[in-house]
Amino acid sequence: MLVLDIGGTFLKYAMTDVHGRVLAESVRQIPSEASNYEEFADVLRQVIEAGKQAEKTEKACVSIPGPFDFEHGISLMQHKFAAIYRRSIRPPFEDAGIEVTFLHDSTAFILGEASDGSLAGRAAPCCVMLGTGLGFAFMRDAHVCVNEQRTPAFTLWNMPWKQGIAEDYVSTRAIQQIYGSVISIRSIAEAAYAGEQKALEAFRRTGAELSQILQTVIPKLGCDCLALGGQIAKSADLFELDLPVPWFVSRHLDDAALRGAAFFATHGPGRCERLCSIV
Repeated sequence: MLVLDIGGTFLKYAMTDVHGRVLAESVRQIPSEASNYEEFADVLRQVIEAGKQAEKTEKACVSIPGPFDFEHGISLMQHKFAAIYRRSIRPPFEDAGIEVTFLHDSTAFILGEASDGSLAGRAAPCCVMLGTGLGFAFMRDAHVCVNEQRTPAFTLWNMPWKQGIAEDYVSTRAIQQIYGSVISIRSIAEAAYAGEQKALEAFRRTGAELSQILQTVIPKLGCDCLALGGQIAKSADLFELDLPVPWFVSRHLDDAALRGAAFFATHGPGRCERLCSIV
């Protein structure tokens, strides 16, 4: 089986064994940016062809951000992936004779951590994905809580916060704004580890905002632990988080979503998702 994790900058993909376990040595990534639909479809065709060359491939599962029509494979995002807005990305798979399913990237991430990671065996875990945006998901009784659109039942990124929304205060752009330069988070983190006070302050202030946000959200949802994912989580110690539950950096920072997509494709939505309402 072929599993894909489509992000705004890169597309990661891997093959699984017959039991749905990601083969670590098969993980690859290529740029996902495209100026039009055909360019994006060509990226998918390259990945599909690479998968078919590796071994016989009849199924695929795709992790992708929302909003997205997960049944029909149609992107409803306007803030990213503009090239495929309201276009189905099923055809490249169907043309290759591959059965494809789709799930939200936050759902994929928490499934990957809960099935074989830092959240394994936990009753009511949640996760935060720190990157360009601010992803969030939570689980009850081994099921990811989702709404009727199969996106997380509680969205953190657009939660009203202070003079804006949570993502204004916790995200790549938030760290860059505090630091005062639009350079990579990795570069800011390196400066912080080298002792640069401006860089340290950018992480401390962002961490304080995230702590305050989660101190509100976690008790409301009744979560008992949290996993931190996304590439920014590699510098999690710089945040100095103060949370009401135990928290961990993702055990599978680079491929949790791929693992979750494989788990989803193997077990099906009935085993992985549950419709929840948040009061």
